[in-house]
Amino acid sequence: MYDATLNILGLMSGTSLDGMDAALVQFSEENGLQWQLLENFEFEYPEALKILVNNCFKDASLQVEADLAFAEWTISCIEHIKEKTDFEIHAVGSHGQTIFHDPQNKYTFQAGCLADIAHATGIPCITDFRMQDVLLGGQGAPLVPMGDHLLFGKYEAALNLGGFANASVGNPQLANGVVHAFDICPANYVLNAFARELGKEYDAGGAHASRGSINQWVLEELNSLPYFDKQPPKSLGAEWVESQVFHKIDYLQPSDALATYCEHIAIQISKVLTGKRVLVTGGGAWNDYLLGRIEAFGVKLERPEKEVVDFKEAIIFALLAYLRFTGKDNVLGATTGSGKNHSSGKVFWP
Repeated sequence: MYDATLNILGLMSGTSLDGMDAALVQFSEENGLQWQLLENFEFEYPEALKILVNNCFKDASLQVEADLAFAEWTISCIEHIKEKTDFEIHAVGSHGQTIFHDPQNKYTFQAGCLADIAHATGIPCITDFRMQDVLLGGQGAPLVPMGDHLLFGKYEAALNLGGFANASVGNPQLANGVVHAFDICPANYVLNAFARELGKEYDAGGAHASRGSINQWVLEELNSLPYFDKQPPKSLGAEWVESQVFHKIDYLQPSDALATYCEHIAIQISKVLTGKRVLVTGGGAWNDYLLGRIEAFGVKLERPEKEVVDFKEAIIFALLAYLRFTGKDNVLGATTGSGKNHSSGKVFWP
């Protein structure tokens, strides 16, 4: 274990498949943990890879192909950053692309978590952060609470509106800083699917949702799914959405589906965060209609500067890689269900 000033490149691609976020972050610990976002980058998902990953969600036989293809794309993104930045990159923290997530059966799979990345780029790579926690009996998720605690601990809660809505609920009086954290419900993974039916990659600002009508019967069906009655720790994967959610809503007109699903997200979030001061980030933080519906249920949302909104998860995966690289715990076992704080992630050297 050692302390050092290191520049770590965090890479994050969420289940909504809207691209790769990259954050180059400098960490040091001279007077407690210090961090600075040096640069950030966005990469559009290659269409062929997006099709492959979407198909892999439903067909496990494509797993190896997706694994290699995602690693190749990751390498190309890193090489682009190396050409553009004047900063030295000491290590890469790569989340990979979640394909299957079934912690009850001790299985989770993130494509692209391969040694090839370190070998091709010449930079140490820390990846596959979830598997160790699953093997320890946890959910392997959520991983961001450690970052929410260490980097954004002044808030009562941190809400990420990505492919899934997940939250860390904090308590500054606790050493670990987080009371509980879990996936609340699917978010952009569903919203973007209906936006695509309207010829859009996403519903910008919630414009189409705002013109739709909420179907109360469908809303009740969504809210009655058994997952929402489970106590944390708990987590969700794409396969759950495909099997449990879409058939309940996909016969609605797209705008009505968007309005109904936004209401569902708002209701589920309000059950966890009503009355709290909440940092909101992720792509869904730019959906003003959705944020308005969440606030209508008494949640006090605060949207930070654009770089934090868009790159918070990439920043946190840079942190998780830094902690792993320096031999410190990067997973809060109380929030994942493993019950043990630990340092997770495979370290591959060039």
